[in-house]
Amino acid sequence: IYVNKGKYDTSYTGMALNSAGWWYMKNGVLDKSYTGMAKNAYGVWYMKDGKLDRTYTGMALHNSKWIYVKDGKFDVTYTGMAENSYGVWYMKEGVLDRTYTGMALHNSKWIYVKNGKFDRTYTGMASNKYGWWYMREGVLDRTYTGIAQNKYGLWYMKNGNLDRSYNGIVNHN
Repeated sequence: IYVNKGKYDTSYTGMALNSAGWWYMKNGVLDKSYTGMAKNAYGVWYMKDGKLDRTYTGMALHNSKWIYVKDGKFDVTYTGMAENSYGVWYMKEGVLDRTYTGMALHNSKWIYVKNGKFDRTYTGMASNKYGWWYMREGVLDRTYTGIAQNKYGLWYMKNGNLDRSYNGIVNHN
């Protein structure tokens, strides 16, 4: 039970520390069924079966938002991709960013993200700071050579990259 200034506190819900580590308390009682996020003076943490789980890295729900957790702690510095049972998502400063559309690195591959989610159906051109690229089924296709289209027109792609140096005839369709 949770004791505050010597008295059992039935109103306390949150994290509490003892010699075995950090625990989740609900209404003053240890809640070993709780899995989710909890806050203490040191940050927001991932709890599993009522205990702080410093081995967890991934996405978790916190205050109705998906956040990124690294080594058990909400990581507000993380920008990149993360997975949960609903898909692969773009995280910005530790929070799911549903406004992002573009390319992102995931498991050492460039993928196409639409409205924050990996779009496995997308085939076409996409850009990043390295240039324009050809995406097939949401993944950069470095084997593609041919014509691709974006809102600026038709372009010649070589090995998946826009080739601005090419002049000549291309067999298209």
